Amino acid sequence: MDLEAQWNNAAGTLVTLVTTYGLRVIGAIVILVAGWMAARFLYSVVERLCQRSTHIDRTVGLFLANSARYLTLGFTFVAVLTTFGIATASFVAVLGAFGVAVGLALQGTLSNLAAGIMLIVFRPFHVGDRIETGGVAGTAREVNLFYTEIDGDDNARIVIPNGKLWGEIVRIPTRNDTARLELRFQRPANDDVDTAITRLKALIERDNRVVRLADIGIDSVADGNYVLAAHVWVKHADQAALRFDLNRVAKEEFDRPAAKPGPAAVERRAG
Repeated sequence: MDLEAQWNNAAGTLVTLVTTYGLRVIGAIVILVAGWMAARFLYSVVERLCQRSTHIDRTVGLFLANSARYLTLGFTFVAVLTTFGIATASFVAVLGAFGVAVGLALQGTLSNLAAGIMLIVFRPFHVGDRIETGGVAGTAREVNLFYTEIDGDDNARIVIPNGKLWGEIVRIPTRNDTARLELRFQRPANDDVDTAITRLKALIERDNRVVRLADIGIDSVADGNYVLAAHVWVKHADQAALRFDLNRVAKEEFDRPAAKPGPAAVERRAG
């Protein structure tokens, strides 16, 4: 009889627990799933709206989308705690004290967070710009709160802590519309300097992609040869192709024998 009473009490207690906490667990799972789906939905909506606006940079758009997602997840977590009857006020106080302790232990991470906020607010570079810093270079793809992702020249994804980008010198070659291209050609010492400069200048000026020929002349002189250099201003999009093309046509030009100067040029040089 006593054993049967104990079983009945245990069964009643189990039913009470399942009824009380089982529904709460189910409700918490529903809230988690709904919150996770809402976070993804808000992220995509905010990102899409920012992409449609021409006044919002992609860096700011990604920051706003991530902020909406994390805020939604935070509210979801608080709602789950409320479902289990946990007082959120006391929890926030405990979480604040815990946050102070964690903050002291993660000073480097928090510095990256602060740097990420500064990068997003002041935007020294944008998504799509080429950046060079700390011995790495590539195209910026995404600026997060803690780190920035760039695609290197070999198409490898490089992750840089934001503290490195905000606290060190960053070179941004693509910020301006044009770039200065330096061309160098080695010529034998017996090659006439004036003729070589004239030939190189002519083939550079024939290319329509050249914005401006800044200067041209002898860069250095060594035993048996000299180096002819030219500084050319071009658009960023044409920089690599123009370098390859001018190097090729310059080689072809210098491989051909130079035309002999006329009598007027000989008299002028003699005079």
